[in-house]
Amino acid sequence: MKKSNLQKIDCLDGLLYQQALLASCREIIAHEKELNKINVFPIPDKDTGVNLKKTLSPLLEEFPISSSVGETSQQMAEKAVSSALGYSGIIFAQFLAGFAEALKEYEKVLPEEFAQASTQGVIRAYEAISDPQEGTVLTVMKEWSEELKKQAPAIDDFIVLFRESLKTAAAALEKTPQKLEVLRKHNVVDAGGKAFVHFLEGWIDLMEKGEYPSKPFKKKRILVPKEKKDAKEELRFCAECCLRKKNIERSRLIEKLNSLGQDLIFYGSLNFAKIHLKTNSPEEVFTCAAQFGEVSSKKVFKFAPDLPISEKQALALTADTTCDIPDNYIEENDLYFIPVKFQTADRIYTDKVDVIPEEFYQILDASLQLPKTSQPSLMDFTQFFEHLLVHYRSLVSLQVSGKLSGTFQTALQAAHNIASQRIKVLDGKNVSVGLGLAMVEGITAAKQGLDHERVKERIENAIEEIEIIIGFPTIKYLVKGGRVSKAKGLVAGILNINPILSIDREGSLVPIGKTRGKKKLEQKIFDMALEKFSAATEKKGIEISTAVAHTNAYHLGIGLANRIKERLGKDVTMIMNASPVLGVHAGPGVVGLAFLKETK
Repeated sequence: MKKSNLQKIDCLDGLLYQQALLASCREIIAHEKELNKINVFPIPDKDTGVNLKKTLSPLLEEFPISSSVGETSQQMAEKAVSSALGYSGIIFAQFLAGFAEALKEYEKVLPEEFAQASTQGVIRAYEAISDPQEGTVLTVMKEWSEELKKQAPAIDDFIVLFRESLKTAAAALEKTPQKLEVLRKHNVVDAGGKAFVHFLEGWIDLMEKGEYPSKPFKKKRILVPKEKKDAKEELRFCAECCLRKKNIERSRLIEKLNSLGQDLIFYGSLNFAKIHLKTNSPEEVFTCAAQFGEVSSKKVFKFAPDLPISEKQALALTADTTCDIPDNYIEENDLYFIPVKFQTADRIYTDKVDVIPEEFYQILDASLQLPKTSQPSLMDFTQFFEHLLVHYRSLVSLQVSGKLSGTFQTALQAAHNIASQRIKVLDGKNVSVGLGLAMVEGITAAKQGLDHERVKERIENAIEEIEIIIGFPTIKYLVKGGRVSKAKGLVAGILNINPILSIDREGSLVPIGKTRGKKKLEQKIFDMALEKFSAATEKKGIEISTAVAHTNAYHLGIGLANRIKERLGKDVTMIMNASPVLGVHAGPGVVGLAFLKETK
């Protein structure tokens, strides 16, 4: 049906709500590149448009829609929440979930009722972020909602109401640089706020044009073979084991495992793999694994959602794969990883699954453009946590610094949605072996039989005491990834400057030194570390644990580790080829030293 532009819209039913929301999603997706370009907060990784596209695209798929605005809003919100990715994706998804919550009893909604429902949308959006900041999309949403509530009692036409409230949203967007220093510094408005203005523009455009179907579309029914559906429901166990062999054939191993069960949790390195698979035949899984290496640490778990607490294991530790830690810690403990991903022009890679550090730099060299990193989605975290909670009474999850990635925020939201009392999510405020040292503290605490609250506290205490020094042989990858401006990169290149960075107590990268030329870089890092060690050990009872990370530069890593041993008389805890996700932003040849000061 085609609607006259002059005819007012005095109520929304499920169909109109759906079509307006779809138009809003399309409008945001159409501005993906623009949103990426102006993304400087909270992390300048140029992916706001990408994350919103991944969050909202599933809403464009065909699925049954009710004439009830309550039922329709619920279906749309569930789609967004399940696919939410990144800060902006989570905020938009929770905004829609708040609307759905407020509208759940409505068949149709009037302007004033819709305006009141917007309050719940804004509340949910603010609750979605652990540290909500004004001057972001949250401010734009809040001021828009307040204008809706102010105007709605006197306006009975949604078109007029949205036109008027859009003006307020646009004005709030233009003021975001006044409220957030980083926006003012880069002379941009908030990317999420800009997306929300496009969201309203798409909604208004649909209502003004009045072009939408006269009845809901239906998704084609897909018939699932009965025997396959039943098999999935009857899986009763999870088989877990580790295996070791030089150059494990991971891709063929994963293919074989997936033919034996479902919901594979996999972690791989050059000569090691950890497997956790839902199956009805644990021994068949172990036999399969034995074809690829020497099997150890075999376990069989019952898989039943209603498994009594008394039959569950006490505690599991989890992290994303930016946490670098030696294989033996993974083999010997209840430690699991959710993989982060990165994308080249023609493929998406999954960290520690289909790519490991030793393979990554060939991919980097062959890529014309810098690969884009991608954190696990809300759905990824939800499935990961829910699966492990079948086996464990509680989880403590350590994530990469929230100032460098949205991974922590996504994990936190997933835990909140599932069981926040059973899942403790921690902002690691560090990267690579800095996270590894914190995880070692958690493992030690868990082995001592401490409960999840005490384990959490031990890790949190370690996080506050860990320092890291990272030397970069080139700044070009930091420039490409948006962490350093092109102007600074140009100057550094001309002057042959090699920056040395650290991570502050808030988890942000900060410059702490520089050298002229690569040969001096290792010595400078060593000297800076010794200065910090000397200051720390002046106090009695202080011990220092150290860890070295490198990006495909083992000779630099082992050289730095040997120097530390010679000076301190103590081996480093770990020497790790850092996660490919760090390699994307740092490039090859980086060497870093993390250390933890402990009172004994």
